[in-house]
Amino acid sequence: MKVNYLPKNRLRHPYLRRILVLVAIFISGAVIFSFFDAAIISIISPIWKVKNIITTGNKILSISPEQTQENMLLELVGRKQESSIVVAAVLTHPPQTPYDVIIIDAGSNESITIDSQVSLPEGPILGVVSEVFAKSAKVKLFSASGEETNAVLERNNVPVTLIGAGGGNFRLALPRDIAIEKGDRILSPNIVSRPLATVVDVSIRPTDSFKEVLAKSPTNIFTLRFVFVTP
Repeated sequence: MKVNYLPKNRLRHPYLRRILVLVAIFISGAVIFSFFDAAIISIISPIWKVKNIITTGNKILSISPEQTQENMLLELVGRKQESSIVVAAVLTHPPQTPYDVIIIDAGSNESITIDSQVSLPEGPILGVVSEVFAKSAKVKLFSASGEETNAVLERNNVPVTLIGAGGGNFRLALPRDIAIEKGDRILSPNIVSRPLATVVDVSIRPTDSFKEVLAKSPTNIFTLRFVFVTP
């Protein structure tokens, strides 16, 4: 009687060897691709983090979430906001310069023009360029004594006129029935409102029909180091 014996080593079976080879290739491929995926992510991540800011000399092009929303709003009304601005260092500021004036290190060489808007990196507007030179410019702050600036109270959207009082300070008068408190913000009146000043004091006498309001610039103008300029 003939007896059939199984092979002593199943690994010698040709089909089994092929299956094991394919499994080994699959596992090796998974490990290799995992490694490359991690490497690619580690390379792309830093690029992704900085993709929204590109700097070249004094130039900076940035897109923050707030600016994206502003651009969407402007596009709805048929306008577009210029995203390219100039970063300038403040060369001199009060009290080195009188009358709430600062000198910046960017001028006509960087496309700065008279009336170019000057603001803080955080957003608040400080003033406009009043004189331009090749490599520098003079900026007159809204808080300059006697300077009048149209604005809006954030609390109730009441239009007001800020009058510069010097030293980064403002004053304004309001009808006594208009609600206003310390800490209220005063904004620019344009479609994309930006901070101009913050209320620091409100005074009224029983016989007065108007309130006297004192406000202050959002920053200390005596320690300014950098500003953004929109050409």
